[in-house]
Amino acid sequence: MKVLIIGGTGLISSAITRTCLERGVDVTLYNRGQSPVRFNAGATILTGDRYNYPAFIQQIASLGSFDCVIDMLTFTPDHAQSAVEAFQGRTGQYIFCSTVDVYSKPASRYPLREIEPRKGNNEYGRNKILCEDIFAAAHQQGKLSVTTIRPAMSYGEGKGIVDFSGWSTRIFDRLLKGKPILVHGDGSALWVACLADLSGHRRYGYRDRAG
Repeated sequence: MKVLIIGGTGLISSAITRTCLERGVDVTLYNRGQSPVRFNAGATILTGDRYNYPAFIQQIASLGSFDCVIDMLTFTPDHAQSAVEAFQGRTGQYIFCSTVDVYSKPASRYPLREIEPRKGNNEYGRNKILCEDIFAAAHQQGKLSVTTIRPAMSYGEGKGIVDFSGWSTRIFDRLLKGKPILVHGDGSALWVACLADLSGHRRYGYRDRAG
């Protein structure tokens, strides 16, 4: 199986790359080559600028076809349009990494369902909605077979402490100074933290239900 990952060295995509390699998948990464690699050798790394659209489309055309493309670096409608142009007819399945930020907050119910309204409370979420719509249209038109995933706030190796206010150690600073811990709203809001690498459950001594 041939898989192309757009990115491949970030928090989530490093875990995806590692898992694919462990399963014997033929993996190619397309990225700028500026981030450290956090997985064993085995992936082919193609260096390029994802956001230089003509060069990106030309490079992708030179690679032939893939069974699956996993896109971790599309954030705006222009990115999505270039991806449709680059990969139309070149992959059996296209996986687009969106975000839970596409959903309205506060949620109308828990757990969230895919049919929940998508309004987005920030520019990041609203842009991802536009990207989703472009990929959905391409899927309906038969240009790409698209699957959209929507991760929550992710953590794991290569990133700092999980803190609702951002990637910082602020929460420990407050604990050491005896200050109250800040919470969302009135304290009843739900905030989901997602471990990027399932193998981390075993590596750090945790077990999932199947383990």
